[in-house]
Amino acid sequence: MTETAAAKVGAGGTVDGAVDSHTHLLPERLASKIRAFFDEHLGGQLAYPDIDPTAVLDRHHADGVAMVWTLPYAHKAGMAAQLNVDIAALAAGLGDHPVEVIPGATAHPDDPDPGGDVARALAAGAGVVKLHCSVGDYVATDPRLDGVWAAAAEAGVPVVVHAGHNVSGNTDGGEVVEVARAAERHPDTIVIVAHTGHPATDVTIEWMDRLPNLWADLTPVVTDPVTVSDEALDRLADRFLFGSDAPNTGVDVATLLAGLATRKLRSEAIAGIMGGNARRLTPSRRN
Repeated sequence: MTETAAAKVGAGGTVDGAVDSHTHLLPERLASKIRAFFDEHLGGQLAYPDIDPTAVLDRHHADGVAMVWTLPYAHKAGMAAQLNVDIAALAAGLGDHPVEVIPGATAHPDDPDPGGDVARALAAGAGVVKLHCSVGDYVATDPRLDGVWAAAAEAGVPVVVHAGHNVSGNTDGGEVVEVARAAERHPDTIVIVAHTGHPATDVTIEWMDRLPNLWADLTPVVTDPVTVSDEALDRLADRFLFGSDAPNTGVDVATLLAGLATRKLRSEAIAGIMGGNARRLTPSRRN
């Protein structure tokens, strides 16, 4: 982690390095299409001009990150199963990098067996599931996703859900409630609200207080930071995760870690958010 962050955490620090629980290290063709979308709809200087996975990991390593979750998502039927295979291969190809890559899996409700797609990917080594409601044009409570929640619960892996349908990446309160309802219906599944449902973060916090299986990540929405009070962040610190959205983010990891280190939180709370909580959900496979 950065020197500033390490100094803030002190004796309670994440000695194994930070964990970025929200990245998109993807096959080149898909990564290029996503970057083109950002360039068209969300113009502005992004913090990671190079979308090559190795280049992104090199910067993360320099900034003190030791592990990342790479989160794929399918925008239409017929692509999730192969994408899951491709992500597993990409992670394996990066196996010698100092930053450990935890491969993710995804599903689309229009496919014949979304739960089976995820179950097969988890059996092959995926450590996290990603659902992107906007890209796939669905809601988290879609009953066709029931098998996905069940497969994740059986494997003991978390599901990261981006609920917002706005092209900006923003989420409204009703969309957060959809994720919360899904978590409520599947209490054995760890459900992570991407971006803490920004800007509807108050709704996310309200539901986190109700549901012990509902978590959130602090990933910014392009350049917009997630706004959560120090009180709420400290109180629910064991269920918050650090994330960047690299490479399609306007804020780099070093800046995000430094900002987290300045929050008025217990040192053990910062340590958990920076990496300890993510390691509880997806332990290192290199030990």
